[in-house]
Amino acid sequence: MIRITLIALAFLAACTPKAPPPPDAFDGFVEDATRALIADSPELATRAGLGADIAGAGFAARLDDRSADAVNRRRATALRLDAQVRGFDRTELTPAQAITYDVLTRQFADAAGGARFAYGRFDAAGFSPYVLNPLDAAFLTLPDFLDTRHRVATLRDGVDYVSRLRAAAVAIDAETARARADAEAGVIPPDFIIDRTLALLDAVNATPPASWVYVTALRRKLEVLVGPLDAVVAPAPGAAPAPAAQTPAQTAAQKQEVTRARALLAQAEQVAATKIYPAHLRAAAFLRSIRPRATHDAGVARLPDGAAYYAAALAQQTTTALTPARIHAIGLERVAALTAELDGALRAQALTEGTPGERLSALTANPAFQYPDTDEGRAQLLTDVQARIARVMALAPQQFATLPKAKLDVRRVPAALEAAQSGAYYEAPSLEGTLPGIYYINLRSLAEMTKIDLPTQDYHEGAPGHHFQIALAQEQTGLPLIRRLDGANAYVEGWGLYAEQLADEMGLYENDPIGRIGFLRWRLWRAARLVVDTGLHSQGWSREQAIAYLVSVTGDAPGVATSEAERYAVWPGQASGYEIGRLEIERLREKARWGLGPRFELKKFHDVVLTNGAVPLPVLETLVDGWIAKDGKRK
Repeated sequence: MIRITLIALAFLAACTPKAPPPPDAFDGFVEDATRALIADSPELATRAGLGADIAGAGFAARLDDRSADAVNRRRATALRLDAQVRGFDRTELTPAQAITYDVLTRQFADAAGGARFAYGRFDAAGFSPYVLNPLDAAFLTLPDFLDTRHRVATLRDGVDYVSRLRAAAVAIDAETARARADAEAGVIPPDFIIDRTLALLDAVNATPPASWVYVTALRRKLEVLVGPLDAVVAPAPGAAPAPAAQTPAQTAAQKQEVTRARALLAQAEQVAATKIYPAHLRAAAFLRSIRPRATHDAGVARLPDGAAYYAAALAQQTTTALTPARIHAIGLERVAALTAELDGALRAQALTEGTPGERLSALTANPAFQYPDTDEGRAQLLTDVQARIARVMALAPQQFATLPKAKLDVRRVPAALEAAQSGAYYEAPSLEGTLPGIYYINLRSLAEMTKIDLPTQDYHEGAPGHHFQIALAQEQTGLPLIRRLDGANAYVEGWGLYAEQLADEMGLYENDPIGRIGFLRWRLWRAARLVVDTGLHSQGWSREQAIAYLVSVTGDAPGVATSEAERYAVWPGQASGYEIGRLEIERLREKARWGLGPRFELKKFHDVVLTNGAVPLPVLETLVDGWIAKDGKRK
């Protein structure tokens, strides 16, 4: 009750009528909002590669505050920003300011929509109903964050790393406390989500803390900095003397650095064992305590004000006003059309027996299209991925006027994190350019990573998909920082799907008919997501009904369908953003093609789409309309 009251008071105070602020105050508002976002999230600042001049002193030693008080402050801030941005008069802003106004108006309104619900996760990335879950709970995300994003270029950075380890234990306990409060209010995850989360926690707790990513990552970073921590630094008695360039003072300094690094590693091991491990146990004990009260109902409709919650989630994730019923209908229409197209592609490969889903299932199980589940098979898979990315980069200048400067790396998901991560994901480069964009591939099971589907995944997560879109957005230094950092799900994932389509149009499947079947199956998957996401959360579908539908439609492995269905249960609305975004980008391309006629240039279209940041879909139409109006007048 106290949480809801605080939010309501903040909202009422923010909505008190005031005189419209002067237009020249808009840039100051944007800057203040950006600084508030960054100050609230040291993890965002680290991921973006920001410095203390922007993120504030000491940010590299802190993690995001996951306490109930902090989440309530974020909700109140979202309501305040929503009210404040609407206080500006758009007609008095410059054209560039007007676009930023449109972007922030939509983003802040969507965030405010989620802020009105006093349960679940709420942060800069969005909102979802269950704090402890198998997707983004702190015990899962923080090891990867510290491994891949916390740089240790000096021993001072190592001290900050250990400080963040201590904060990790606090963060895990804070999430457990919030989940407990939510459970008391009737918000309990479905039984299968609790079981999956518990399995991940138990797997971590079954291994010695000294072998956790938290510790092994720090050892690796320190050894890059000072050399092997187990090595003897000073020459042993009777050994050959050190090279002339290695003075006794230098040897002493090196020995001191190694000693300090060893101490940091010992501290990390102690924190993992005495702070983080007990926090894991407390989280697991809490989940076991609520497991008997959990139901098997997968949707959010059963939660407090669940129908409104899902509507708000859909609005944020799709940046549209589409209703669950309309999205469900769009999904069914797309599934029917793509199933027919796949039927033709399968028949061309002499695959005629059974439904398209059954034929796809048989194709998936064919050993000819699988990599050997060995170290050699994994190495070959990564080699093939890198070759495809290299080919895209060679052809990209034919399709894009502006290419990202940031490098794209292809890496395997760390083995310790494979069970918790999705099949693939993209990690953005740092703003200052020191860290590359990274396309991570999960190699836990090569049966789930077939030669049928892998090429399309490469084009989506790597190039010309997320890497082109996110890296280019970050490199637009003329945009306000908040537009280079923030992203609208439907735009980001819509571009990823559009990139898959563009790869087909670029001829990348010409000599790979099986890969093109995979491309069509991926499109079918995204259409099926519209059906399943809305089915789970607005039409009473069960987990089993969702899994069966996905298997029958896509022919994919039951394990893949299960992971997907459970992901949609945890993250309402997010899965609907993909196809809704792609459909809109494709519609706007055709609108520009008809509006400009012979003046239409695909490279220019891509520049309009990619060099304005990840904008809500209505803002993207405004940008495309502006381009049509401008270039359409040229003679």
